[in-house]
This record gives sequence, C-alpha cells and structure tokens, in this order.
Amino acid sequence: MKQLESPTDWLEARKIKTRGREEKRPENVFAGGWTSDTTEVQGVPVTRICAWPRGAEAAPVSFALLEDTATAQLGDGDVEESLSWRKSVEEQLPFNLEWQQSSECRWNFYFNLPAEAKCFGLGERLSGFNLRGRVHTLFNYGDSTHVPNFDPMYKSIPFLIIRHQGRYHGIFLDSPARQRWSLDVELAESASVELLSRRGWTLYMFSNASLPDLLAAYTALTGRSKLPPTWSLGHHQSRWSYPDDKTVLEVAQEFRARKIPCDVITLDIDYMDEYRVFTTSPERFPNFRDTVARLQDMNFRVVTIVDPGVKKDAKYFVYNDGRKHDYFCKKADGKPFYGKVWPGQSVFPDFLRQDVRLWWAALHGFFIENGVNGIWNDMNEPCLLGQGCPLPLEAIELPKEHHQLFIQHSPEGDVGHFEVRNLYGAQMSRATYEGLRALRPDERPFVLTRSGYAGIQRYAAVWLGDNMSWWEHLAISVPMLLNVGLSGVPFCGVDVGGFGDDCSPELLARWYAVGMFYPFFRNHCSKAGAEQEPWAFSPRVEDAIRHFVETRYRLLPYIRALFWEHVRTGAPVVRPMIWDYPEDHFAAEIDDQFLFGRDILVTPVLKRGQTERSVYLPEGLWHPFDGGKALEGGRLHKVSFELDDVPAFVRDGAIIPFVDQIQSTDEYELTPITFRIWGDKAIGLYLDDDGISFEYEEDGYNEWLLRWENGEFKSDLVNFGYIAPQREYYFEHAGRKERVSLSR
Repeated sequence: MKQLESPTDWLEARKIKTRGREEKRPENVFAGGWTSDTTEVQGVPVTRICAWPRGAEAAPVSFALLEDTATAQLGDGDVEESLSWRKSVEEQLPFNLEWQQSSECRWNFYFNLPAEAKCFGLGERLSGFNLRGRVHTLFNYGDSTHVPNFDPMYKSIPFLIIRHQGRYHGIFLDSPARQRWSLDVELAESASVELLSRRGWTLYMFSNASLPDLLAAYTALTGRSKLPPTWSLGHHQSRWSYPDDKTVLEVAQEFRARKIPCDVITLDIDYMDEYRVFTTSPERFPNFRDTVARLQDMNFRVVTIVDPGVKKDAKYFVYNDGRKHDYFCKKADGKPFYGKVWPGQSVFPDFLRQDVRLWWAALHGFFIENGVNGIWNDMNEPCLLGQGCPLPLEAIELPKEHHQLFIQHSPEGDVGHFEVRNLYGAQMSRATYEGLRALRPDERPFVLTRSGYAGIQRYAAVWLGDNMSWWEHLAISVPMLLNVGLSGVPFCGVDVGGFGDDCSPELLARWYAVGMFYPFFRNHCSKAGAEQEPWAFSPRVEDAIRHFVETRYRLLPYIRALFWEHVRTGAPVVRPMIWDYPEDHFAAEIDDQFLFGRDILVTPVLKRGQTERSVYLPEGLWHPFDGGKALEGGRLHKVSFELDDVPAFVRDGAIIPFVDQIQSTDEYELTPITFRIWGDKAIGLYLDDDGISFEYEEDGYNEWLLRWENGEFKSDLVNFGYIAPQREYYFEHAGRKERVSLSR
C-alpha cells in the first residue's frame, strides 16, 4: 500500500491507494473501547453501539442528535420521554450485523440482506426508490451534472431503512466521515459499510417496526422540522442570475399582471458586490433596501443566496474581522486555507466552532436591516471551482491531516476536514437559522441549504442541487424526494424545469404538474440556459402552469396540516405508497407515483410526448383531482392527462380544505375556505395558526376534526388557542355547497 509521505498539497490525497476486488474480509485490528446498550424510542426497540479507537476516550459528539441525547421529543411538541439506555448483553443484531476496525482509519460493517429485502433512505441518492444493488458513497460533493456513473451527492444522511417480511428496520451510522454503503452489489444477499475515520462512531439499530413508527423513532432522536412560515410554502421564482434590480422588479410585475401566484423572488450571486457575502452591488442593486421594500409592497418575500467562501480582500470587513478573531479554517501547517470560488481566492469559516457560528449568525443582521426574509446557503459542501472530488471514490484509506483540505476544530480537538466534511453545510445552516431566530425572535426562519447531514431538518429546507432540464431528471426527482423524506427531511424539492440545459415547453408544463406537489416549490435555472419563467412559452403552456400554481395555493391549508403531521410524528410530506398501504405488495414496487399526505395520490406524466399512463390505485375508490368518474382501487388503470390536468387522485372518504384563489399568502388569512368532501362518509382535519410565529408551540393553534355522515357536515373542536381573523367557511359535496360555522 502506498503511503503519503511529504506534506505538500491536498491534491496528493487523491493519489492514495484505491480498492481492488476483495476476496475476503480484512483482519480485525480493533483495540479501542466500545459500549452497547438498548432502549425503546416511541415503542421501537433500538440498540446503540459506540466505538472509539485506541487513545480516544469516547465516541465523538453528535450533530445529528437533539442537544439532550438522553431525551427524545414526542409528537405533542412539549412532551419529552426520558430514554433509559440499558446495558446490552452481547447478542446477535438484526441481519447478523457485525463490525470491525480494519486499519488505523478504516472501519467495516457487514450484514445480511435477504433476497426479498428492499432498501430505502440514505438521504439524497441519484437512484430509484429501492437502493439495493448499488454502492452509495456518502461524501458531500457538488456534482454539476447528476449522471449515474458518479455517486457522491450534496447531502449525506447515513440512515438506511430495510423492508423485510412486511416489517421495517433502520441502521443509522452516526459519523460525518466518508461512508460507502454496498447493498448486495455482488448478488450474494449481503451488504457492507466502509467508514474512513480515525475517530469513533455511534451506530443505532432500529428493529421490527412499521414504517411510520420507524420514522417517528428516528426523528425523535435526530429532531423534527419546526413549522415553516406559510409564505415559504408558496411559489418561489429564481434564476442564476437576474442581473439587476430593474429586471427583478419586472419579473415580479409580470407575475402580478399575469395573475400567476408567487410569494418569493430569490436573488442569486449577482446581487452581491463582486460576490462578497453580506454586501450588495452598488452598480446592479444601488438601492437594495428600496428594491426589497418595493417587492414587499407587491407581496413578495426576498430570499438571498449566501455562500461560505469569504473573499480574500484586505479592504473587506468580513475577511478582516474573521482573520482578526482567527475564525477561518487553516491547513495542518497553521497557514490559512485558500480555495477558489465565485469571488476568487477565498477563506472558509470553521462552522464546527460555536464562536464562529455565533459570529456568522450575527452577520445576518445585514439582511434583516435590508428587509430580506430568508437565506439560501449554497456551495456549502464546500465546493471549490475547478476541483474534482477531493477524495477518490475508490479510496480505502484516509489521508493524513496534512493531505486533507484543511483542519477543523471539533469539541474533541483538531480534526482533518475529511473526517467531518459531511457536517460543513449542516453547521453553516445551523448558524444561519440560529442567527435569523435571534435577530427576528417572533418569526420562523426560512433557510434553504444544498449540503446537509442527518438532523439538517431542524434548521433548513433542502433542494437537490443542480439538476438538468432532462425528462430523466424529472422522473428521478420522485424517488429521490421519497428517500429524502424517509431520511427525516420533510421540506424538500428540486428545481422545477431543471437548472442546467434548456427546458422545453412540454417539459416545463409537466414539471410544474408534479412540482406543485413538492414540499419546496421553486422554479430555478442557470443563466446559460433559456428563460423558463411560467410565461416563457406559448399561452397554452402559461395557462397550464397558472392552473397548477393556483391549485398549489388552493391546497395551502392541506399542506400546512402535512407539516403539522411531521412535527407530531416525523412523517414525510411526500411519501411512498407503502406508507399508508403496507400490505400492498404491488405498491411497494412503484416509484413513479407518490402520496401527498394520506388523501392525495400523485401520478405524474414523466415522459416526452406522453398523454396517458398506467396508474396503480391502492384499495378503495379514487376520484380524479380535477373531476370525473371515480375509479376502483387495487388495480391498474390507463388514464389520460392533458397538458393542464392535475395528475392526481383523491381518496374516497377524504375531506380536504381548499382556500379560495389568492395571488400570495398575504391574502391567506382572510380568504374563505371550502371543505371539499369525497364520498358518502368522510373524515379530515383542519388546523389554523398565525403561520409565522412560534406561538403554536405554546398551544397557539386551532384544530378541528371534520366529519361527513348521513349528508351532514360536523366539526369537533380539538384545540383552541389562536384568535384568528374572521373568515368564511363552506363545505362542498357532490355539487352542493353551503356555508358552515366551525364549532367553538
């Protein structure tokens, strides 16, 4: 094995020995310490194993877990369950899982994978829904094209779900170092995980649960998203980049003139002064605060991009202040690390350090003073321009610290960046969230991040990076988002229309038809491509897109309730059909349909030129979303979807609240709501809160159980703690519409 010798350049790390075909397991050289204990988390048995190498005292502190790892938050928000970990006797783990240390910096885990078992989760994977049969590398990296022959993606969430004999098991390997999950690639009913780390790790094994119970337990440990601000659930419009304030205002005016609902204008890097973060361009945005105010007058929020790279510039206040306080990452020799990003040579804050996060958080006062509403963290793997993945995909050893990009300071002391790389974007997002929370304590922050790790849902929404305007990327967005949701992250989406290449009119319309059901709903594209705003093509395409966006806004009460469900139970917003139909073996094979909550089944058109597709409906009756004859479930149907048809079905027995048409969420509170009823007997929930504060955590919300029986609409008050503005309520059933009053 070739060893790296001279402390020259981090690029030497890419020359490290890579794997050949292993015929047998390597020798176990473990001589450190370890513990094993068990507990139940929300009724799910969990075994925890902590291991650390010789010379260390314990496994590293975890970012992924809630701050107090002795407790797990339950669904009501205020209730906590004390976790009583019991020392475990040595016993066989599920799937015969075994672990060993194979070298100073390599740990290996082995487990069986029965032939009929299916694998899900692992965060952002460029894969179909079932992850089996492939190697999955968890090492955050900014891949610009997303093609199948390259594996690392922007986010690493090492939580694997295994479905076996109708029950679910979870393996959570809590380490932010490089992991390589090989899921029965050799077709030998076996799997393995390779972890490259000189530190310790903690592994959690969740056993024998239903899928909802498994997610409830996992998110009880790693945390759940707060309720997002209602405006962030609306339609976002973005581009890299709108060149100046005049263009931005024109885009906003087009939305209002064309009556296409929209809530957010996102500003990419060109709003900055030569790409210096926490600045604005005096040429392109000379009156930035005034521009933001004018957008807000039109009921638009503004979200601005912030990258981690700080321009090396002796006249730049952020650079000078960070250097003065020694906040930037250094190489192993103590010299500053410089990497090339949009501003040119740049330094990078060490977000593992609490003092650095506090400093970064306070810098966001610049945006608060200018009226900015949300922050988009990008390039935060971190990404360096012109450089490939800093660690080879096939590496089997970890470079010494002086051959890694830079050194970071963890709670246990200095550590090479590759050991904690998967935390960089997550800790940046944490600093951003905590800064916005402190600067605007009465408002829910909105943070969007490209890079993340397990637990990122506590701080940010995610999108899946630089996809392309390809039909293939439209299709794969469905299983990718399903796996992100099953990894504990509910607020997720992809760029509608695709970021790279040119989007066609048909593709844009079909993408909006499924994108309206993404939890995070944003149109974004590169400046190198053609325009893809909703009006970029023919009136027919514009009309179809308007219909989809209007429908998204009408569903806002339902969408808000789905996030409530996540807060209470950890449930994803978009979920696989097996979530609600666990006994349906056919549903388990489908990854081009998904449930949007319990009551809506989305069946998108994902191929060019396609106007009809085969749709599998689970048991029961299903009603076409835009109206028509109900179809019987438990079988396949051939269904036509014109360009402007919402490709979805509603479950018989559902009551879904629809708000009357609005152009932005600023109109939401006073606009009438109609409870649409499907079937002769139906049930539903309606929740209401102010949509912006944290009062809901102190009982400041209203909740009703809705019922339709014997031709009569009933509402039972479950909770009343929010004095809402007066609005009108109606029910609608089989063409009959009447005004109703909700019980008090």
